[in-house]
Amino acid sequence: MCRFSPEQYEDDLFHRFGIHCPDQISRSVPKRRMEYLAGRYSAKATLQAFPVETSQVIIGANRCPVFPSPLMGSISHSRNVACCSVSLSDGITALGVDIEHFIAGEQVIDIGDSVINDDESRLLSSFACPYNQLFTAVFSAKESLFKALYLQAGFYFGFDYAALRHLEPDNHIMVFELTKPISKAFPQGKVIFTKYYFMEDKVFTLVAV
Repeated sequence: MCRFSPEQYEDDLFHRFGIHCPDQISRSVPKRRMEYLAGRYSAKATLQAFPVETSQVIIGANRCPVFPSPLMGSISHSRNVACCSVSLSDGITALGVDIEHFIAGEQVIDIGDSVINDDESRLLSSFACPYNQLFTAVFSAKESLFKALYLQAGFYFGFDYAALRHLEPDNHIMVFELTKPISKAFPQGKVIFTKYYFMEDKVFTLVAV
């Protein structure tokens, strides 16, 4: 994970950090260039722990990051923070990571129905933790789930494809059930465990299946 300052961003940082800037990124607005740089910097630092020939993570189909073979990985950023998760394990077929700053109560009201259903809302309300923090964790976990399964699905799917069934705050675990089929390996009813961690004013989630 890395922190970055939008006020200190400059394009020369790509060269200084040895990170390739693709044409579509170089033509984007400064905010997008900064986020891309921070994400790839975090990926490059993470890849140093693996025996690969390159630390460059290119842009693949549908803008998904492509990690050097035989690794799989995922990148996320929020405001001034970026993170990356990488796996070499043969036992993991899909990996997704997400980081989100806590969603304010007013915005939770605005977007709540598009993220969780009534049963999920009641489950979150049964815990002492502030509702907006748990809501953000579920939002983030569903983003991680999408990142992990998108390539296998081959299509964009929404928050309603997974429903929160169980929550263990002490163990930082959320358990989701697929409400619709995504692929042969991930049919309707498939149960997926997600890890989540609160850090200051944000939450980090990870899906590894």
